[in-house]
Amino acid sequence: MKLEFQEYQARKILNVHKHVDAWFWDKYSAHPYIGCRSGCEFCYLRGGFYLGKRLPETFDTLIQVKTNAAELLRHELNRLPRDVIACGDWQEPAETHYQLSREMLKVVNELEFPLLIIERSPLLVRDLDLLCEINQKVWVGVVISLSSLDQRLKAAFEPRSPGTQRRMAAMEKLAGKGILVGAGLMPILPHVGDDVAHLEEVVRAVKDFGGSFILAGGLSMAGIQAERTLHAGARLDVQLESRWKKMYNWQPGRGAEYSPPRDYTAQLGKRVREICARYDLPDRMPRFIPEGKMGVNKRIAELLFLKTYQLEIEQAELRQIWAYRKAAWTVDEMKDSIVDIYQFVGEAGIRSLPDIGNRIASEIGMWLNEPEVLHQKRIVH
Repeated sequence: MKLEFQEYQARKILNVHKHVDAWFWDKYSAHPYIGCRSGCEFCYLRGGFYLGKRLPETFDTLIQVKTNAAELLRHELNRLPRDVIACGDWQEPAETHYQLSREMLKVVNELEFPLLIIERSPLLVRDLDLLCEINQKVWVGVVISLSSLDQRLKAAFEPRSPGTQRRMAAMEKLAGKGILVGAGLMPILPHVGDDVAHLEEVVRAVKDFGGSFILAGGLSMAGIQAERTLHAGARLDVQLESRWKKMYNWQPGRGAEYSPPRDYTAQLGKRVREICARYDLPDRMPRFIPEGKMGVNKRIAELLFLKTYQLEIEQAELRQIWAYRKAAWTVDEMKDSIVDIYQFVGEAGIRSLPDIGNRIASEIGMWLNEPEVLHQKRIVH
């Protein structure tokens, strides 16, 4: 298929999230390209609003290039408080030619924002010099994306994506430079990639190549992405399409449910957690924590988000899950120090905050009495 580049001047580039992402910890995101040559069949970007008014079929044949990406990023970031930004896109051949992601890194380095990168392309290591500078000044976290190390699955669902061994080699180089790096094991493919053997193969490799964490997620289904994923599954195994349709409650004219059933997701999360524990790897990504009292707010919010995930894989009542999630948002977005509130008013001061009840206030008070929370190692400059 012929690849076309369409250059244009974007009006804006930065997305500001209402709440911090509780998996990747980013508050902002900015990317220089729309479309992707790798064209993975299961890519969630095929099924949403990502392409705008473009035809979905152009996802991997037309790459729109925001030629003013770096200039916009500098202008927009200058107005905002420092927080984690998910930035860049090292897809080939776009980034090889335009080098816009490298120019965006220069802006992040200049403005000293903490940086998150979620990437499938090993081209990222081309910019190790800038990544090391940003990491020394502030913080860099990298998530290397892969669905499996099974080459049969790769050939069926992502034949044009970079080789998995090249991705693991990139992980090793990043880890060797002291950069926090782990794997985004997603999407995990039901019935063909979610068994212990497939999952453990990835976890073992991440450990061997210097990775520090695993983030695992299931397969979503939406619109054209669902159709392409189902067809790719049928080419791999004639029975897989019907099994997935049943699992995602597919209906003619309506399509599939976006996510797999809750009990499946919970069991998958537990399975990954158990495997990670055997290799002494966390199944969550450590958060960037700024220095000072306000950093404690971020740490407490992180603990609340971690409790939220724990409750999800335990299939707790939804109201309990949402109670912790809302409490995490409250603490994360506070303008005042939770340490000061606790020191001057005690637990009653925490209970007075929005969406924080007695039980959660008590837990927060307990955490605030732990030295490793107040003076924990991940507080950085």
